[in-house]
Amino acid sequence: MSGVTLSIDGPTASGKTTLATGLAEELGLAFLDTGVTFRSLAYALEHEPVEKLRTELGSLLVHQPEIHHRRRGGGIRQPHSVLFKGEDITQKIWHSSLDGNLKSISQDQACRREILLLHQRIVEKYENIVAVGRDVAVTLLPRASLHIYLTADQAIRRERRRAQYRDFGDRSLAVGPATARDLENRDAIRAMPNALEIDSTYSPAPVVLTAALRGLRRYAA
Repeated sequence: MSGVTLSIDGPTASGKTTLATGLAEELGLAFLDTGVTFRSLAYALEHEPVEKLRTELGSLLVHQPEIHHRRRGGGIRQPHSVLFKGEDITQKIWHSSLDGNLKSISQDQACRREILLLHQRIVEKYENIVAVGRDVAVTLLPRASLHIYLTADQAIRRERRRAQYRDFGDRSLAVGPATARDLENRDAIRAMPNALEIDSTYSPAPVVLTAALRGLRRYAA
């Protein structure tokens, strides 16, 4: 399938990354997790003033999306990495101590504009890509082949996050209710003609993946 672009939005721990990875592997897509960029800037804020991040983001941060190629036996084939001033920080951006910086970056409109420009440059490089985050349908891929809004009950999302990070004691386990921005994105996506809303509360990952693939076939037909 050529010329496939997919956006996946939804609240924290709703299963977005799991679904995006499954779609990337199934369809041979590049995979961009926009949240990784925000966390990378939260890390960068420990080392550079926010003014520099607002004006020199493109030279300071290199975000390399994970590329998935279907091959015999499956498997992912190019590891994802984020470089800050040439240093691979991929494993350093998840510490819970960065949560305060993450909030500051998320609320800084100048930083958000620079992040969007960075993501747009990445998307332009690939004919086939799935992008996952909190507002990718509206801001990054408004003309995607399919827009998916993935949701789940808050208690389920909290348990998923705890299970995901059970062996990583330094990572943030915070999972709150859907934010006002999440709900705005949900409403915007519902208004799009090629949109699919999936509640994953009681659905295992393979069922969610099947529903997404079925939706893509329907809208791509």
